Amino acid sequence: MLEISGLTRRFGPQTVLNDVSLTIAPGQVACIVGPSGCGKSTLLRLVAGLDRPDLGTIAVNGTTLSSPGWALEPHKRQLNMVFQDYALWPHMSVEKIVGYGLDRLDTESRKTRVLALLDQLRISALADRLPSQISGGQQQRVAIARALATDPALLLLDEPLSNLDVQLRLEMRKEFSTLFRSVGKTVLYVTHDPLEAASFADVLVVMNKGEIEQVGTPEALFASPRSAWIATLAGYDTSIEGTLIAHSDERAITMQVGAQPLHIAHTGNSKLATAPSGTELTLMLASDRVDVTQGGGDPARNSLQGRVTHCLFEGRNWRLVVDVAGNAISAVTTHRASVGSHVNLSFSPDSALIFAK
Repeated sequence: MLEISGLTRRFGPQTVLNDVSLTIAPGQVACIVGPSGCGKSTLLRLVAGLDRPDLGTIAVNGTTLSSPGWALEPHKRQLNMVFQDYALWPHMSVEKIVGYGLDRLDTESRKTRVLALLDQLRISALADRLPSQISGGQQQRVAIARALATDPALLLLDEPLSNLDVQLRLEMRKEFSTLFRSVGKTVLYVTHDPLEAASFADVLVVMNKGEIEQVGTPEALFASPRSAWIATLAGYDTSIEGTLIAHSDERAITMQVGAQPLHIAHTGNSKLATAPSGTELTLMLASDRVDVTQGGGDPARNSLQGRVTHCLFEGRNWRLVVDVAGNAISAVTTHRASVGSHVNLSFSPDSALIFAK
């Protein structure tokens, strides 16, 4: 179990982490997501012992790693870290790299442990090779095997997929899902990619400006983000700003956008249900759940009319940017549309999120 309480880190006048508290249960995979500069890598470094907090405590399985004015040395923390650049020694073979931390074992026990890890990570055939002789994905597996070799209580990973190509990143997501379950370790994983994190995490931790904004399962976070900003991380890539005019009922409102009133159904929101007229609103949509038609919209769905301002080819699909009362709405379709043409955009009530500012 990892327990972080009231962690604060400052660099001069800048507060990089502000009163961060987090508990990760034994065997859980927790992924920290957020934009560059949000403090996620700083948090990982503090847990690893590569930096010291100004305030707060860190403990693993009941053992204090850091408290005000005191910190346990990194090599005594019973944790290991996989760095973004893997940090493999260029002059050592894969087998020697993986077994580097096992010098307390006798030769036979060390070799048995190393070979078992190489087999588990599917890199047995690379045992005698140097890092320069293997691919980026293979180097990553070597780094993970080395981190697991000493049987740490906690495994830390700092954006380990960022240096890989798109296809290999997708493959490694599947491998991580299997690997993390099989080793049963408590894992703290940092990434800027929410989809990467959601593919294998038990818990997502959303950070922004040095603070934790939301913690929950991937399913809960993607279904119910607490703010419009978190919704963008969850794939809601289009926003419409407007003003609440009236409540039609508990699950529908009229929203004024520029001079155009929009009648929007929604799935229910306690804050929205009690919001008075005149409240500023943000409507969030996921572009891949917006349908584009030339004619009228389905009366069972929310409909907006607008003019195409951009048409971008994305391989198998076209991404349209449509101006609706001064708002740029993105939609993905299989058909090209002419810039300047008018289209109808429709979306189901459960594909929209509405936030009162």
